[in-house]
Amino acid sequence: TYTTNLPKEIITEGRLSLAQLETVTYAGQAHSQILDDGKRKGFFLGDGTGVGKGRQISGIILDNFRQGRKKAIWVSNGSNLYPDAIRDWTDLGGKADDVFLLNKTKVSDSINKKGILFTTYDTLKSGSKFTGGVIKKGEEQTRLNQVVNWLGKDFDGVIVFDEAHNMGNAISTGKGLNKKEASQKALAGVELQEMFPNARI
Repeated sequence: TYTTNLPKEIITEGRLSLAQLETVTYAGQAHSQILDDGKRKGFFLGDGTGVGKGRQISGIILDNFRQGRKKAIWVSNGSNLYPDAIRDWTDLGGKADDVFLLNKTKVSDSINKKGILFTTYDTLKSGSKFTGGVIKKGEEQTRLNQVVNWLGKDFDGVIVFDEAHNMGNAISTGKGLNKKEASQKALAGVELQEMFPNARI
């Protein structure tokens, strides 16, 4: 029942294929639902190589931008994928400077622009202890709380976990000498989701 909010030329010029458009619609449908625990329903895209997941991600973000949600986070495997994100976004009609790297802003500085914040799992995990939203004197500034402060309270826009296998091992397993600690990358991603139960994951 969900109707996307996309420019007409996305369809008429074939900037998204029918399969890609279907994904954007399914994501919007899922994100329109609130679960019994009060959290917004997420959407998992399991398409294989070659379908164009970057285009699909860009389509989901564009759909939300056109509905007034002008901030999004795109977490991915490495900074080498940043140019691909820009390509996919601009192919749908977005501006290249809408997409910006988190690590280009000092961790001690505030992020002062809207758009698509692109970061890696490794950058996001940097000291991933949440200190409560507002950094107090003497507390550690981290990338995670820098992002949280940028998004603001009650953020309901898109958070994309591209290459989501990076969030494996989110809990510690085993005992004694066989104990394997939870991955810091996974914990940072889970923590970000927990802080924004209304976000479109």
